[in-house]
Amino acid sequence: MKTYFLSFAVIAFLFGFSSCIKHEVIPTPTSTVDLNCSFVGFVNGTQTELTQNVLGYNAFATNDKYIYSGIVLSRMIYTSEIKSVIQPKSFKLSFGSQLWDAAVATEPTLTMFNDFHSSNAGVSLPFKDYATMVNSNPSIIGIQMEYTDNNGVVWKSKETDPGQIANFTILNQASDNTGDYTIFECSFSCLVWTYDVQLGADISIPITNAKYRGWFKR
Repeated sequence: MKTYFLSFAVIAFLFGFSSCIKHEVIPTPTSTVDLNCSFVGFVNGTQTELTQNVLGYNAFATNDKYIYSGIVLSRMIYTSEIKSVIQPKSFKLSFGSQLWDAAVATEPTLTMFNDFHSSNAGVSLPFKDYATMVNSNPSIIGIQMEYTDNNGVVWKSKETDPGQIANFTILNQASDNTGDYTIFECSFSCLVWTYDVQLGADISIPITNAKYRGWFKR
């Protein structure tokens, strides 16, 4: 009888102990989009490189939304910028504008977002001033380059300069729990301008054989 009681007590103890063990819950793996950015090219004849995770550099995608009412379609301008928290030098690309009906959707759908970028890849794109992207009618697709030098001076491309070329290559279009992305590489050569206070006039420097890798986010 004692043996039976002892066996029962051991079983009860083991059962109670096992019920106190916390089982580890392994979360379901989530896929993330591989985002990499870089800029390389000759700025005023000097080779310049900006690379993600080097000297604090990373890319940031922002969208400028212009909502219009009535029969006027709204516009979205996409920007991608590589910049650092510790270095003044940076590079930004603005691309647009995409038209859509804001009365139907608050922003372009994923299909519209993907189609807009893929349909403008592999072709020569014109340079346009930012104001033209916002105010042109009908829609004019174009890009503008913006370079900030080591002194914090901002230089911008102009649509009036002849012989400027730019071409997009879409590397990937994918989504994860942070958003929808178009990852691209843009090859280009252009002039960028700033206003010189001492001269009282605009001055320019060339950016040649340049490649910018970054992303747009919906």
